[in-house]
Amino acid sequence: MEITKKEVEQLIELEEESTLLNHFLNVFSRDFRAKGEIKSDRIKLWRQGFWNMTVYPIFILEFNEENHLINITDRLNPIGKIFNVIIFLPLTFFIINHLINDSGFTTNWIFISLLLIFIIGLVLFARMVYNFEKQNQLDKIFELLEIEVDERKIEREWSIKKVITRIFLYPICIGLILLAIFLFFPNDEIILGIGSLSIAGMYLFADIKILLGKKTTGNNV
Repeated sequence: MEITKKEVEQLIELEEESTLLNHFLNVFSRDFRAKGEIKSDRIKLWRQGFWNMTVYPIFILEFNEENHLINITDRLNPIGKIFNVIIFLPLTFFIINHLINDSGFTTNWIFISLLLIFIIGLVLFARMVYNFEKQNQLDKIFELLEIEVDERKIEREWSIKKVITRIFLYPICIGLILLAIFLFFPNDEIILGIGSLSIAGMYLFADIKILLGKKTTGNNV
């Protein structure tokens, strides 16, 4: 079934340009309408998520000369990119500054290695949260456009791979929550505390929602 550009345009509730300013205003407006930018050969489509108001995806729907949909890609909105930098860089600096102090690498290589693993873990499950939100919105787009998708083999949520992933990431979430409490009360580091708590909360919310039975579908047009 061919999906036309006109059909995709009907998904847009508010047309506006995909600029840094518009996405900045979108984050604070709590406007959950589907927004889009229409070009001759592509449409950019985005919607702010209720639980993921900052790091939501922008979908880029490309069309051929006959205005038929040929490809869908995604990217993180520009404010989401800035948000990641604002959260991760100060958080990394805070941990290094307060825990490593002035000690050298040779005397703290084990701790430094664990710290690097911790930071990598943060990046990984932040990416998982983004992918979960992306798949949710993509499923909705497919449903509205009546696009048929190939069923993927559903991976058991308690497979060895999933269990190992949770064993690795859940302690990180707990550590982030404890870090947020430490940031809030003894140090009054409100922004860092909110960032730390938000990252942990987004992953836990996404994983719990998956465990409630969310099915995964493909995204081939």
